[in-house]
Amino acid sequence: MADWPFVARDTELSEASLALRDGSRGVVLVGPAGVGKTALARVLARELQSEGRCARFVLGTETAQAVPFGAFHHALHLTDAREPAVMLGAAQQALADPSLVIVVDDAQYLDPLSALLVQQLAVNGEPTLIVTIRSGAAPTDAVTALWKEQLLARLDLEPFTREQTAELAAAVLGGDVDDRAVGELHRFSSGSPLYLRGVLNAARADGALVRDGDHWRLRGRLRPSPDIHELVASRLDSLRPDELDVVEVVSAAQALEWDVLLDICPPEAVTRAERRGAIQVTADASHTMVQPAHPIVGEVARRRCPVTRSRQINSLLARHLSAHRPASADVRTRIQLARFMIASDAPADLETIVDAGASAVTMSNLLLGEQLSRFALEHGAGVQAAIVLADAISWQGRGQEAEELLAGFDPDAGDELTVVRWGCLRAANLFFGCGRAEQAWAVLDIVRARVTTAAALSFVAAMEVSFAFFAGELPAAIASGTEALASDMLPMATVWAALATAGALALSGRFAEVAAVVQQGERAADCCESGPQRYSLALAEALAGLYGGDLPAVDRVATRYAAMTAGALQAEAIVTALSGRLALARGRVAESCEALQTSVWAMSECLPRGWVMLVASWLAQAEAHRGNIDAAAVALARAEAASGPQVEVFRPELELARSWLQAATGETTSAQQHAVRAAQLARGGGMRAVELTALHTALRLGDRSVDARIQQLAAQLAAPLCEPIAAHSRGVTEHDGRCLDEAACRFEELGALALAADAAAHAAREHARAGRRGSELESATRAHWLASRCGLATPATRRAADPLHLTEREWEIANLVGAGLSNRRIADRLCLSVRTVDGHLYRIFAKLGIEDRDQLARLVRFRPAT
Repeated sequence: MADWPFVARDTELSEASLALRDGSRGVVLVGPAGVGKTALARVLARELQSEGRCARFVLGTETAQAVPFGAFHHALHLTDAREPAVMLGAAQQALADPSLVIVVDDAQYLDPLSALLVQQLAVNGEPTLIVTIRSGAAPTDAVTALWKEQLLARLDLEPFTREQTAELAAAVLGGDVDDRAVGELHRFSSGSPLYLRGVLNAARADGALVRDGDHWRLRGRLRPSPDIHELVASRLDSLRPDELDVVEVVSAAQALEWDVLLDICPPEAVTRAERRGAIQVTADASHTMVQPAHPIVGEVARRRCPVTRSRQINSLLARHLSAHRPASADVRTRIQLARFMIASDAPADLETIVDAGASAVTMSNLLLGEQLSRFALEHGAGVQAAIVLADAISWQGRGQEAEELLAGFDPDAGDELTVVRWGCLRAANLFFGCGRAEQAWAVLDIVRARVTTAAALSFVAAMEVSFAFFAGELPAAIASGTEALASDMLPMATVWAALATAGALALSGRFAEVAAVVQQGERAADCCESGPQRYSLALAEALAGLYGGDLPAVDRVATRYAAMTAGALQAEAIVTALSGRLALARGRVAESCEALQTSVWAMSECLPRGWVMLVASWLAQAEAHRGNIDAAAVALARAEAASGPQVEVFRPELELARSWLQAATGETTSAQQHAVRAAQLARGGGMRAVELTALHTALRLGDRSVDARIQQLAAQLAAPLCEPIAAHSRGVTEHDGRCLDEAACRFEELGALALAADAAAHAAREHARAGRRGSELESATRAHWLASRCGLATPATRRAADPLHLTEREWEIANLVGAGLSNRRIADRLCLSVRTVDGHLYRIFAKLGIEDRDQLARLVRFRPAT
């Protein structure tokens, strides 16, 4: 495409340009199909044309190979047929012009005379040659001589790296592309700029890539554009029938073991298909696997394959894979076998398919788990398939659909394990997926009455612990969870009980007890099909570090769990959220907003809404920290829409999000009230660590009345973060600038730079109050440096950089005057009398030496709201 940008090849372009200007007779660009050789050649030619050179273009094709000088048809005029030597001499003489640039594309397809002509032109040094050739091809000796005899400089082009894919996608789309979308674009295009172009075009047309603010995010499945589809299809049409059979079999499997493929297809056909670049073979110490040469090749081959042919191939694959499968086959082999079964004509083994569906859910591939279990259910697999299917769709946020499915079954009371799996899943879905807590407890009561074994009852106990935690009843969750984990529980029940107990311990401030409970849950998760639940263990452990002030520990948690995500969307979304929350704690606000936005976007499509509520609340806080009011409001609205009784434990985070948004708009009184409300909610649920954070937020926003409770909680919790929080509160309450400076130092040592910035800003204000100008400047400079480093725009840091020394209430009124509100509206907004507002304005005018509201509005117009 003429308008397609040429980016991400700066190094190659520089090397090739240098070779052309360093006395070389030209360059040979070598690389796989679609890697961008032609695009680079044309950019080089345009550079030379801009210097007054004339360019001619020569294209080698398979069809023109039989015609002498067929590639030079448009670049060279030959009137009569002569002896080859005569024609070659005439052609060389006609093109021997030092001002000429000849671009020879796909030189592996040159007919013998064209190849000899290019070689002779290179020997004589006139004109300049830019030649492209596909790596792995078998060109004539005359072409290979171009670099073997060092006639032209050779430059090998490699497929795009992930970073180059991101650079090109951003240039084309006109905005940054999130990491998940970049990863999928890179995987699907296999680093081929040609294929990437086709994928991007199709994704924009389909709406698979959507713009979210300044970023592009992936919302649907990638596919090749029609032009790339036709290009790949034409290459498939050039294959012999037995070679096409190989490609169709490999594409249906997507990845197939070498031995299985050789059972189905002749070895000679497999070898030729590989040589022609239609498939690729990779080997390690234990396996040799065959895949399509590019994911797009597989996509096109599958689309072109008739339904009957496709079902025949899947039947073959199922039969041969079963024959090769050992009794202890790898779980991926079992899942692959189930995939072949549901797409074949052969009788299906429903037990194998249900088992594979459950394994897919465990591995967080919820879409595949849904596909397999739905097939099994529709073909008579019964309640076992329904349980797997309901689990898959509930995790995708479709709670009502899962409830309707499970309510249609009433398992035989004689099979207690099935009863408890059905009942506990139904109760969990009602609680988390539907927000119907009373019905969830009622289902648990039914299950408890129908089972008698300790193993079955352990599931019920685990659910009760989980419900108590998410309902915000932390003392009850800790008591029942500790008792349950001390008993002999099944692994899956242990995972549920551990994640709830660890979370309750973290939020209540019993930080030292969290790690042991998480480890117990992780050991149990390794022994069962825990699925996405195990990643909630990471949340509990991370919260302990965040509230306690051990940020390196949170980093280790995020890193450890990131290594286990294996590309699973749900797991990646959770780990990304934890990384974003850690970045906010460290004051890396832009990084936090990007990670949390990415996570919220993914969670909205693949996780229950409780996750969305929590992470969107964090995102609103992060956006407000940098003063992005509109983005904070959008995030808050998303959090409020996802709120419900199933996440009562995270209600304080929602109140803190409201608090920070009010602070960003300058309404500090309302902001303080929301922060205090968050503290009250936390205290009611026994969440001492959350209460301390909420009270500290109120203090950061100017509320000195919370000091006594902050000192009490800090003494009780005794975590690294508690000491500087207590010092911060004491310094603000007692107007002690030196104490605030010490708090800022301690926050900075812990890596909590946003807290350090606010403490330093408060120190500057107290030094100014005491007339210590030198100390004021030092603290203000520190606050400004930290805020600039973090991208912060909190009320405290903005005020520290402001030369207008007004009180918090005076700034609140001044901001509302700047927004155009009358005294009556200001009084109504702040719950004051009009006379009180008049009095504040009189004092503001006196302090600033101004005469009226218009002057005040002009003063506040050019500074951020506080």
